[in-house]
Amino acid sequence: MERHKVIHFPRVSSVTDRIEKTKGIILELKPTKILDIGGNNYKDFCLKNNIQYICIDLAKQQKTGEGGYHRDKDGLVYDGRNLPFTTDEFDLVIVNFVLHHASNNTLFLLEQIKNISSKYILIGEDLSELNYDLKWHYRNYKHQPGGVFRSDEEWQRLFVLYGMKLTHQYIINRKDDINTKHIYRCLYLLEKNNQ
Repeated sequence: MERHKVIHFPRVSSVTDRIEKTKGIILELKPTKILDIGGNNYKDFCLKNNIQYICIDLAKQQKTGEGGYHRDKDGLVYDGRNLPFTTDEFDLVIVNFVLHHASNNTLFLLEQIKNISSKYILIGEDLSELNYDLKWHYRNYKHQPGGVFRSDEEWQRLFVLYGMKLTHQYIINRKDDINTKHIYRCLYLLEKNNQ
């Protein structure tokens, strides 16, 4: 099995640091059309770089947890399950720290995300393992009660099952991480497998 490239982001202290690193990834990929599911962090950046940018989110914020809600007033809305796009419509689909909120729909969404991407998918997620400190599990519960926080291994197996080739894994280390030996959050850069 072909190995993917693992890149450790420098230890950061804020989400802004991750967003700036993601902009660099976008520039390297050179997409012409991006879909951002559950976010709107790259609108001005894409406009400045002549990239068509569409964001989509739930019409209303979920009623549980402390997780963020970043709907753009000019963006599209959906029901959290059915993405209204056609096959191969976007060069890049970004799903940054969203799928743990969609615990009932994650697998269904992964299938659609693969379908609507013509080439690249960038998925960011908070990770969890049974041996992680109780503080991390409590943080995840407060962030999204009922959310599904998967392990790195589980995400990687899901990507294989859904025909997505993992090319790069960006490990995001933060200054407030409880144990520096654990991986708490990652960005996964995937290529669509057209087999």
